Amino acid sequence: MTVSEKVAYLKGLADGLGIKDSTNEGKLMLAVIDVLESMADDLEAVDAHAKDLSDSISDINEDMEYLEDLCIGDIDDDDEGYDEVDVEDDADVPCTGCCGSCGDEQEYEVTCPKCGETITVFEEDLDFGSIRCPKCDAELEFDMSSDDGEDK
Repeated sequence: MTVSEKVAYLKGLADGLGIKDSTNEGKLMLAVIDVLESMADDLEAVDAHAKDLSDSISDINEDMEYLEDLCIGDIDDDDEGYDEVDVEDDADVPCTGCCGSCGDEQEYEVTCPKCGETITVFEEDLDFGSIRCPKCDAELEFDMSSDDGEDK
């Protein structure tokens, strides 16, 4: 039984008992029932709004998953649809600077403590202070301060 149905029951009960607003107690009871009815209407509106928000969040989540697949894709080495360009073997391919692996930028290999995945991290990535593991989505944080207290 919903709150609105319970309030309707109370209203019917008050009518059946002959409660009128001619007495002080009757005025109080009918006013309480009116407040309960208003609260029940507001509660139904909030429930409807919450359902709409939940549906919108589900839609956004689906859109985000689509965009992640579109932008990131499934970058597993054993994935047949993944073509990796080997810059060393193809000297005619000019460097565009998009990957950071063919310039003078320093790169590091980091092992994710959660899943054990080895991740290549470039120097510019360290400026963010942390990255997400592409396999398990764990946050990997980097402390770039040196042992003597100075930053590198």
